[in-house]
Amino acid sequence: IDQTRCRVIRPKNPSLAILKGALMYGQNREKIVTRISKYTYGIQCYTPFDPSKHPERLKKIIDGKEMCGKIFSKIISAGDQVMLGQVIQKTYNIARPERTEISLPIFRSSDPNPKFTCDEEELITIKVPMPNTSKGFDRKAMVQMDFSSTKIHFKAFDADGGAPVDVDIQFHNTSQ
Repeated sequence: IDQTRCRVIRPKNPSLAILKGALMYGQNREKIVTRISKYTYGIQCYTPFDPSKHPERLKKIIDGKEMCGKIFSKIISAGDQVMLGQVIQKTYNIARPERTEISLPIFRSSDPNPKFTCDEEELITIKVPMPNTSKGFDRKAMVQMDFSSTKIHFKAFDADGGAPVDVDIQFHNTSQ
């Protein structure tokens, strides 16, 4: 660290500093307006198989098409700054036209740019009901990642309507 450009302050009692920070946040939630994401978060999905990018072992045939499974579809990268209340939204297509629900496994990684989910940590799988199969592949699920609190709030829903599925992941949990 270049000490001529920044001053590093180390509290005498770091645990007390954390406690004071938590109390200050509890009294006035506007004190913290941004966070830095410790992990990269994303959804596992399929994409058309490209032999120049994807390992052969991840190739799957779905409805006659060569697809690559276990793709890490990034929502936010480790090190990204997020504003309190910021909502990031992504859209995912259904992989099989006859399915009446879509499974959206949520993963995290300490790597800012993971390509595959094979070696990453799965946190939870959101299952979104998508009962109208009349559109076949032309159906989408929306995933929102909300940073409004001391937890990450995921909301997923059928883009054509339907009740949202909500999942919270706590920031303060040491395993997360």
